[in-house]
Amino acid sequence: MVAQILALAIFVVMFGLIISEKFERHVITLVCGLATLVLVFGVAMHSMDAILETLNIRNIFTLSFWYEAGASSESTGGINWATIIFLAGMMVMVEGMAKAGFFRWLCMTIAKAVRYRVIPIFITFMIMSFVLAMFIDSITVILFLAAVTVELAQLLDFNPIPLILSEIFCANLGGSATMCGDPPNIIVGTSLRYSFSDFYYKYRPDGGTFTGGYYFLLLFLFQERTHCIFGVTDFGERSSITGICDHG
Repeated sequence: MVAQILALAIFVVMFGLIISEKFERHVITLVCGLATLVLVFGVAMHSMDAILETLNIRNIFTLSFWYEAGASSESTGGINWATIIFLAGMMVMVEGMAKAGFFRWLCMTIAKAVRYRVIPIFITFMIMSFVLAMFIDSITVILFLAAVTVELAQLLDFNPIPLILSEIFCANLGGSATMCGDPPNIIVGTSLRYSFSDFYYKYRPDGGTFTGGYYFLLLFLFQERTHCIFGVTDFGERSSITGICDHG
């Protein structure tokens, strides 16, 4: 009974501190996690086995942690180190791509390919958001795409809100389709020992249908707020862009 009360008290204190925003959230969770190990498992339960099982460090040094072939089997004991290591590696990769200017280059290349016309940019950015979110964390995709979208909106003088909303919707769809698209997907996939293809075939959404539905829905919702007529004339490598926009 004492262990349960201590665990509940630590849980409530942790969320109270997170809501108060007086300290960094990762510091709060780490301190409360350490308090749980010491007070709940150590002082109240006197169980070193519970501490070791929760930390689950031994699992990292097993062959099945790094390679799992064959039928899936559920694994829920202790810290999910596979998810933590996966996210760490992904964040390193994404940060490297961002520092190299990959996302801005990709967006500008696509915009140039469609001759800076708003509706083609609208459609291609939706598709790009969907595809990128299948392999990169969807929140990260939105952070980079939204910044480039605002930059394009200022350059071409159009309302960026419909485009950013469409990117958010499509990133959520793309992220839910694969095991590496969202952290919850990684947790589910690694716990059930799913491969990338196993997860995709079990949980993929009908991306084409939903993406097309979002496109027409957003056009309907924003047709009265944003009316843009763009003309693009090419002069070799330079373009003359004229726009008439009513931002409502």
